[in-house]
Amino acid sequence: MEIELRRVIDALPGVVWTALPDGNVDFVNQFWCDHTGFSPERSRGRGWLAAFAPEDLTDLRERWRSILASGQAGEMKARLRRSDGWYRWSIVRARPLTGEAGRIVKWCGTIHEIEEDVTEDISVQRAQADVELRRSEARKTAILDSALDCIVTMDHEGRITEFNPAAERTFGFSREQVLGRPLAEVIIPPHQREAHWQGLARYLATEEPHVLGRRVEMTALRADGTEFPVELAITRIPLEGPPSFTGYLRDVTGRRQAEDELRRSEALLAEAQRLSLTGSFYWRVASDDVTLSEQTYRTYGFQPGEPVTLEMIGARTHPQDVRLLREMIAEARGPGSDLDYEYRLMLPDGTVKHLHLVARGSHGTNGELEYIGAVQDVTQRRLSEEALGQAQSELAHVTRATTLGALTASIAHEVNQPLSGILTNASTCLKMLASEPPNLEGARETARRTIRDGQRASEVVGRLRALFANKGTATEAIDLNDAAREVIALSSGEMQRGRVLLRTELAEDLPHVTGDRVQLQQVMLNLLRNALDAMSEVHDRPRELLIRTGREEGDRVRLSVRDAGEGLQAEGMDRLFDVFYTTKRGGMGVGLAVSRSIVESHRGRLWAEPNDGPGATFSFSIPALSAQTDARVGSPPGGTTA
Repeated sequence: MEIELRRVIDALPGVVWTALPDGNVDFVNQFWCDHTGFSPERSRGRGWLAAFAPEDLTDLRERWRSILASGQAGEMKARLRRSDGWYRWSIVRARPLTGEAGRIVKWCGTIHEIEEDVTEDISVQRAQADVELRRSEARKTAILDSALDCIVTMDHEGRITEFNPAAERTFGFSREQVLGRPLAEVIIPPHQREAHWQGLARYLATEEPHVLGRRVEMTALRADGTEFPVELAITRIPLEGPPSFTGYLRDVTGRRQAEDELRRSEALLAEAQRLSLTGSFYWRVASDDVTLSEQTYRTYGFQPGEPVTLEMIGARTHPQDVRLLREMIAEARGPGSDLDYEYRLMLPDGTVKHLHLVARGSHGTNGELEYIGAVQDVTQRRLSEEALGQAQSELAHVTRATTLGALTASIAHEVNQPLSGILTNASTCLKMLASEPPNLEGARETARRTIRDGQRASEVVGRLRALFANKGTATEAIDLNDAAREVIALSSGEMQRGRVLLRTELAEDLPHVTGDRVQLQQVMLNLLRNALDAMSEVHDRPRELLIRTGREEGDRVRLSVRDAGEGLQAEGMDRLFDVFYTTKRGGMGVGLAVSRSIVESHRGRLWAEPNDGPGATFSFSIPALSAQTDARVGSPPGGTTA
């Protein structure tokens, strides 16, 4: 409103000025500057007097002192120098503006040029006053009409004396409908009218400005009877006589709705964060100012609203993860990369929490690096993963026991062969020692064969015990070729009885992998037995089995088992690795599901595909040792699945 009024005053075709109560000028409009060539700075205080003819300054100063002393409106006549250097007779009019208790708060006035032979003719003065009045009314009307806020004026009896177009649009009344009517009956709701009248009466009696000069919010009434919120500012009009007032009103319905919606959104966000155990934070890196949401305070166990520092966060970090926190902070102070970390807290009561932090760095309007992120409490998820890993370990043990039960006959055959050799060699050795003379050299050779067969039996039993034992995971560097050879040796008897032709294509210089040897051998054994089962009913072609290893793109190692069996049914491909899904008679439907879980725990994948000819190929691939760097957060390969 003040800016708009200043623009109107600057656009007026005449000099307008204001002065402080002591007579020092504090404002001149643009017309003065253009007309005299004096800048606003040069004109302030008593500087404006320099624009008048030196011969007129004595009378001008005396007249100005007289007007100031009287406190009444007055006029002064002097020659004013224009910017072109010419002097013109001009009339300087001054009028006081009074505030509370009738004190002068401001002087305002105008300056108009007159002809040199000007007289004090009353008719001329009246004509000029009429022109000035019309101009003033036009300016007032322009200001009222162009104002975006509602402007309503009221006299000392509380009756409306002005109602601008913005008020007409807002309240639904026309100006003619409300002029002269009590303000309280027009725009104030019935339940607030008594307070309005009491406030007006109190001001008229005491002139104590309880509401004047302040912005307040209240409820207003439209012509259709609906109530709506408004922002109100009331000022007293500085005129002589009984007090009158101007009210500036603004419909704040949209703002109220936006505020309500913002509060609702904030409440929903807070509730969503509480339910999902996800808090948010803001971090200004340069000053290390940290702002936390309510849920983040709860997660860290801080008191709500308590100022939080990085040192306080570090004190709540699990001792084993403090180094990780330092690395994260060091990375964040770099060029502003995104953050994605998991770490643990240890609260003062000993409670341990697992947290997942993600944040995005950016440079604000001032160029400073800042982060906005979220912190989720994933403790329950971690506990569930551990419980799932334990359950998977138990299930894997059951499948191993089931598989090994089917291999009992083959294992017995493998063990019986060296045992029979041991017995035969022992009997022969005794005979050689009992002969005359004793055949010592023959006995030595027979003893060597006995030791060889004993070691062979021990190796078979050792493989059996390793696969049958229900023990935890053990991460180590593994040669897949060697692991595959051990599984093949354990299954060789069953393959011979099934008349299976085994071929191997084990890649040379195959890089090692990191993982649990027993678990990976269980996967190989499951795939090999599935291939044998798939070829058990094949009689019209050779039962060929191919075990192949090799490298894959992305520094990975692959092992494939290719059979010549009945192949894969298209309708069952999408369920092939589901738990309890099986196409074998008497099958449990858990072998492939457990195998996939084991491979995925080694950050690998397991898949199947039909061959170009008969049969199918099952393959798995896992990262090579050179690619398997320990993650900064999380378990090592096989750490969550047994």
